[in-house]
Amino acid sequence: MERKRGYLVAAAAVMFLVTAATLSARASKTASSTPPRALPERVAMLRYNPQFILQAVARRMGIALLPGMPVPAVLLESRTPLERLQAAAERQWGFRPHVFVTAYASAGNEIYLIDDATLYERYKGTPDDSLAHELVHYLQANYRKDTFNTDWSEFEAVAIQTWFRNEYMGASSPRRKRG
Repeated sequence: MERKRGYLVAAAAVMFLVTAATLSARASKTASSTPPRALPERVAMLRYNPQFILQAVARRMGIALLPGMPVPAVLLESRTPLERLQAAAERQWGFRPHVFVTAYASAGNEIYLIDDATLYERYKGTPDDSLAHELVHYLQANYRKDTFNTDWSEFEAVAIQTWFRNEYMGASSPRRKRG
C-alpha cells in the first residue's frame, strides 16, 4: 500500500505538469469525457540512445548496472495507443489518464514517453531529459527497491532530470554530441 501511495504521489506530479500542458491543446469541444487523441504535429526525437541515458543516470545515482537486469521498453506517444498507457496506469495507480503522460510503469517494465516537439519547446525540455527522469524511477524501483512512500523519489528524479538537461542538452554543453 505504501508503494502504491508513493506511485500516486509521483503520478500526481507528472499528471499536474503534463496534463495542464496537453489538455488545452487536446480538449474536445464535444460532451465526451475522453477527448479525441491528437497525435503530435511534430515528433521530437531522442538525441541520445536510451542505453546511453540509462548509463549516465545510473552513474549519477551511484548504481552499477547489472548485465542480466531487463531494461524498460520505451513506448513513444506517437506510436503507442493511449489505451495501452491507460491500462498500465490503472494497474499501477488505480486510474486511467485521459491524455498521454510520461511515466514509468513498473509492472510491465515500460516507460511511456511523450514525443510532442511543441510541448518540449514550450516547457524548455527534451525527450532525453524526460527519459532520464523516468529511468531514475526504473532504477529506484529495480535497484534500490524503493517503496515510493516519500516525496524523495520524485525530488531525486527531477534533480537528475535537471542535471541531465544541463550536462547533456544545454547549448554550451561540451557533451552535445550523440551518445
